[in-house]
Amino acid sequence: MLRKFIREPLVHFLGGALLIFAFFWTTGTGRDPADYSIIIDETDIDRLTTDWERNFRRAPTQQELDGLIDQEIAEEIYYREALRLGLDKDDPVIRRRLFKKMQFIESENSEEIAPTDAILQQWMDSHPANYSLSSIYDFEQIYLGQISTAEAADIIEQLKQGARPATFAKPLSLPVALDHATSEEISRQFGDRFAGQLAGLEPGVWSGPVPSGFGLHAVKITAKKPGKVAALDEVRQRVTNDWSAAQRITQKEKALDRYRPQYEITIAGRP
Repeated sequence: MLRKFIREPLVHFLGGALLIFAFFWTTGTGRDPADYSIIIDETDIDRLTTDWERNFRRAPTQQELDGLIDQEIAEEIYYREALRLGLDKDDPVIRRRLFKKMQFIESENSEEIAPTDAILQQWMDSHPANYSLSSIYDFEQIYLGQISTAEAADIIEQLKQGARPATFAKPLSLPVALDHATSEEISRQFGDRFAGQLAGLEPGVWSGPVPSGFGLHAVKITAKKPGKVAALDEVRQRVTNDWSAAQRITQKEKALDRYRPQYEITIAGRP
């Protein structure tokens, strides 16, 4: 009868539990030995070696490899002790890093699709303003200073009649002429208001006054190439980058949508 009782699986289970309890009690520790076991296997050593070779373009010596292994062990020990102390809780830096790591894992698991020309063209058609080629200008300008619009208009009339520009030019640390300048380049030097008015000026004659952040200018457009919506081949890389960035955002949103329904979320002051 006793032998039959001893052979019962439940007795074996209880016996094992008692032995574990006895170990904790006799050693004065409340720890699971498995939590204090660190194994550096061949995969870990290969990873350490590969990382070293990537950085130093050569294999580590035995001494260097031993140092890498010691560092790996030290990091694992401090990592586990930090978790035991709860240092991962309520730490915005760690929280942010784990958030980024989860996003990275999700992006690695998502399938990347090479966009076809049709997909890229559809993206361009949906965002035409992003792929417009700027107007290009050759022009001369005279800085008239901070004067009234009426005074500036009178000077411009004199310029049209053949007056010398140097007679009216005020000193300003900006070029008196630009060639093959895009609207963006002009904006950087003269400001958006100045660049925005060039499209409406008549080429070949002194026009204005055109305002900038410095004052008023007389401007003569000598050549102009109107802007246009680019063809796909002219901006292919930019379109591909923009489309890919949008896909990554969509993938992140889909990944979050898989997890979010599992959580009951309460926000203070909101129903």
